[in-house]
Amino acid sequence: MSKEINTIVGDIYIGKGAGKMIIEDMLRAKRSIRVMSPYLSAGLVDILLERLRFGVHIELVTSDDIEDHKHADKNCYHIIKQHKHVDEELKSKKQFLHWLGIGLMIVFGLLAVTRLSGVLSSSIELPDVVQFSLFSGLALIGRFIWKHAEGIRFWYYSYSSLFPIKVFYSYFSRKKHDRSKAFNLHSKLYIIDDSIAYLGSVNFTRSGCSFNHETRIRITDPEAIRELKQEFSELLWNDHYNHRSVDEWGRELYETE
Repeated sequence: MSKEINTIVGDIYIGKGAGKMIIEDMLRAKRSIRVMSPYLSAGLVDILLERLRFGVHIELVTSDDIEDHKHADKNCYHIIKQHKHVDEELKSKKQFLHWLGIGLMIVFGLLAVTRLSGVLSSSIELPDVVQFSLFSGLALIGRFIWKHAEGIRFWYYSYSSLFPIKVFYSYFSRKKHDRSKAFNLHSKLYIIDDSIAYLGSVNFTRSGCSFNHETRIRITDPEAIRELKQEFSELLWNDHYNHRSVDEWGRELYETE
């Protein structure tokens, strides 16, 4: 997929603080913000969440090598919500098996103890051995049932995003098999209220917006912005490209098994 847009007039900025105007325009957004950046910083994601609370439509295209994913306070938790679902039938089965196992262990364990003296006596008799073996076996079956019940998981999780998001596999993934799926997203694109667009080298990170020496161009040409929005939507909504599902990314973020 490639796109060439010619004869566009725009304002060019080169140097540090290249993201200052991008952020200012985002904070003034009234209708929509679209962000394409392979890297994100928690503090800047807060801007998207703040505008979302004011009814601004947000769309995000990024990669799974996210800066605050590496820290304890993951701002991604505010984007991806975890929902717990309980299987009541399985929960009841777990409780039944739990108490059945305990009951078998207690009852037949005590009965086995009452036959223990007969088994250990010098005048051991066959009925005592049979009963001791039977009661001990039933107590062990009870323990097996109890342990099995402990392993029954009667809940599961699903995940949803607060706004449309596409997360591409990164070449820098910790998992080698994920790297083989990498899309290699490197574009940086910001479209605000369908009337302003920014392109350049600025990642949606604190360092990219404020401290690094970056280049960016600001354009307001309606036709160019329409083309850029179309390309953005192609990446966001086309499932042909390798990407993480919200459920997959959610499971990794929340570290559930």
